Amino acid sequence: MKAEIIAVGTEILLGQITNTNATYISQFLASLGIEVYYHSVVGDNTKRLTETLDIAQHRSDLVVICGGLGPTDDDLTKETVADFLKVRLVYDDEAMNRLNNFFKDAQRPMTENNKKQAQTLEMSTTIQNPAGLACGSYYEDVTTSTAYLLLPGPPSEMKAMVREEVYPLLKEKAPQTHQLVSRYLRFMGIGESRIVTELKELMDQQTNPTIAPYAKSNEVMLRITAKCSTVDDGEAMLDTLEALIMTQVGDFFYGYGENTTIEEVVVNELKNRAQTVTFVEGMTGGECQHRITNIEGSSAIFSGGITAYTRQSKEQLVGISPDLLLKYGEISAECALAMAKAGRQTFGATYGVSIVGVAGPKEIDGQPVGTIIIGLVTPHGEFVERLTIKRNRSYIRDGAVKHGLNFLRKHLV
Repeated sequence: MKAEIIAVGTEILLGQITNTNATYISQFLASLGIEVYYHSVVGDNTKRLTETLDIAQHRSDLVVICGGLGPTDDDLTKETVADFLKVRLVYDDEAMNRLNNFFKDAQRPMTENNKKQAQTLEMSTTIQNPAGLACGSYYEDVTTSTAYLLLPGPPSEMKAMVREEVYPLLKEKAPQTHQLVSRYLRFMGIGESRIVTELKELMDQQTNPTIAPYAKSNEVMLRITAKCSTVDDGEAMLDTLEALIMTQVGDFFYGYGENTTIEEVVVNELKNRAQTVTFVEGMTGGECQHRITNIEGSSAIFSGGITAYTRQSKEQLVGISPDLLLKYGEISAECALAMAKAGRQTFGATYGVSIVGVAGPKEIDGQPVGTIIIGLVTPHGEFVERLTIKRNRSYIRDGAVKHGLNFLRKHLV
């Protein structure tokens, strides 16, 4: 089944709100094995919505229209869809009872325009709203074999309606013989262009499952998706594909999950080992410590840290020798290791991590903008990583944090 989503609302086109509903609905439909092929956004305009519906009916089996079901004059979705399908709008008794009870309980008179929230397409299945007042509709057009699903725009109402009403409805009305199972693999230290090059043969041959790369800030995510009869079948297909991917780029892999972060991975790994870490930061200004302590349970692994942004603070707070700084400079492997070692000793941590570098706008100690040096002291040795990121200041700092955390992850024992 091919589906598309039409979001209705001028506020989306103006950039006043983000269309998160489309993301949620797409994920929901994918879980049912329904593939979404198109997303559209239309303002509160009858003519343009009608034009969009006309395009949709020729290319999609299911058209989801989200938004415009409310009581105001610019809520035109039900009227427009009814005119397009040449059906009447009728009042749903259950939705009208909910409206009457709401205003009765609020001890307020119900204005005439509120009644339109109880309207539904004639000969449709009315979808009750468990979190609001405007009901939705599911209508099957027998002349084109296209189904139309009308949902409210407020996310809390839409999500509740999808979970409680739409899910069983689509399982009954549009059962699928297959489903989509996805897995998200995260990589660092390799760019999107290189990972695509490394996996070119796999991607050229892909049919099912498929590989989709996504460039993120200082990292890359791969989504691998299988179309399958059962979840177990899908997971087995993804296991095989993942194994092939790892033979090519496994050295750069750090974790699973669409929204997983490197700091989450590091915190969990340290907790599993009952180990602790401290950070002594220069160019990142405490950002490592900030991200780590944003993770629930980080107090079990984070001993404390120091932000030593200037040469003076490196000497006075960390205890770095002025002679060392004079000889090697602030942006050096020697300084980074001395900072990591001092932090580890001060806080009694299992690992000491330091980050020095140049985020811009100009070079420091002859080191160009984008230079990053990570120092790491572990129970089994001292390590340094040097890298260069040529982008803007915020991107360089983000990269320093992520690579610092990933460098730690790779040396956990």
